[in-house]
Amino acid sequence: MEFEEIQKRIKTLIEGPVQAIPEETMAKIRKEIEKKCPTSKELFKEMKTCIPGGYEHQLVINDPFALTISRTLGSKMWDVDSNQYIDWLSSAGAIILGHNYPPLREKIIQVLQDVDPAVYYTNEYELKAAKLIKEYVPSIELFKFFQSGTEADMAAIRLARVYTKKKKIIKIGGGYHGWSDQLTYDIHVPFSGDLEAHGIPSWCFKDIIAVPPNDLDAMEAQFKQFEKKKGVAAVIVEPLGPESGNIPVAPDFNKGVQELCEKYGALFIFDEVVTGFRMDLGGAQKYFGVKPDLTTFGKLLTHGHPSTGGLGGRADIMSYLASGVEAGQEKVLATGTLLGNPLTAAATYWTLQFIKNENAIEKASKMGDKLTAALNELFETHGFPYFAYNFKSVVQYKTYAAINMDIRIPGNIEKALYRNECVNRIATALLGQGIITKRGASAFTTLAHTKEDLEKFIQAFDTVLKMIPH
Repeated sequence: MEFEEIQKRIKTLIEGPVQAIPEETMAKIRKEIEKKCPTSKELFKEMKTCIPGGYEHQLVINDPFALTISRTLGSKMWDVDSNQYIDWLSSAGAIILGHNYPPLREKIIQVLQDVDPAVYYTNEYELKAAKLIKEYVPSIELFKFFQSGTEADMAAIRLARVYTKKKKIIKIGGGYHGWSDQLTYDIHVPFSGDLEAHGIPSWCFKDIIAVPPNDLDAMEAQFKQFEKKKGVAAVIVEPLGPESGNIPVAPDFNKGVQELCEKYGALFIFDEVVTGFRMDLGGAQKYFGVKPDLTTFGKLLTHGHPSTGGLGGRADIMSYLASGVEAGQEKVLATGTLLGNPLTAAATYWTLQFIKNENAIEKASKMGDKLTAALNELFETHGFPYFAYNFKSVVQYKTYAAINMDIRIPGNIEKALYRNECVNRIATALLGQGIITKRGASAFTTLAHTKEDLEKFIQAFDTVLKMIPH
């Protein structure tokens, strides 16, 4: 689906009426889940006495409680009550080969038989993985492992400031780049500012600038405003747009950002934590035809094996991260005991090998195309204005478009919160039928998803749509 059509349809959704799955229907769904998952229910009660909220990951469906998973394989997960689920969230996009991919699992076990992850000296897999990344991603001349995408983004903006001798960092409103102090600004929803920045002093954001998605003019205005002051050190973007393309950017947007960075002497940072090795072995940068100065990775870098994060880019910039620099020399401090450990490095190397050998990117992409087409056909059959679009294996399906609401308009925050609750109800209703999605609004297709998985997804969504009055 073309960008202009997506924007048009989002506008229709935002301006249209909102009908949720009725509360009495939700009550029945929750009761059925409780009946099927008694052990998960009891464990969740106990979890809450030991873990804040009872679960760790922000994308876990917790209505009526978080499931406890005991086994995974391929596209499937099983809870402690032996219920099977088809996982379309795919570990928040961290896998593309499928859960617990046997050939990769065997390679990791071989590594652990010889050496443990706590080895802090260099290991052979560090070199093998870095050479492979450099081969696939031409913009990367040097590469350094980190323990998460959050850490990689932290290091990237620090590095940009040291290299350029400038201070300001521009991000796109709604973009998510981890939970570090400075980047917890204007996340998830454009124009939200420090709404989610509890516990973070306001002065942390004095050098962070958020500009609206798809607004290159607004971005250039910020470059001009600070050109003779502290200057803009870098622009950091999610290649598909904020929230993995949930707020999509125009096809030429990334090139426009690159041109502005070159014009004003700023670094162009591509946050490929989601897109890296999912859109292409060369990353989303190859897909969009751009060459960033720095690229951050996570998730799929190690196929979800801990710890997963990395930063790569031009050698003259990355050299500031070198360990062992003599006292007095300028250096960017970004280190850690487990950086580049054997488990992480081996998982990276073998993940990339299997992705290439299995042609996983294109196979997952074809499933993304099929899922998108099937959803659009289903929505049209039911007469809903809902729609789906995809960037290869990253699939977005819009039902209430909560994240696309302009919260600057009086009353829209309350409306967006209600629309988000409507989306959450869809997620719970799908879960009740054995389908796991990202907040009932997104999916990441993998090599492991089958025709039967797709049919069950559509059957489940068909049942859900029949629950919604219209």
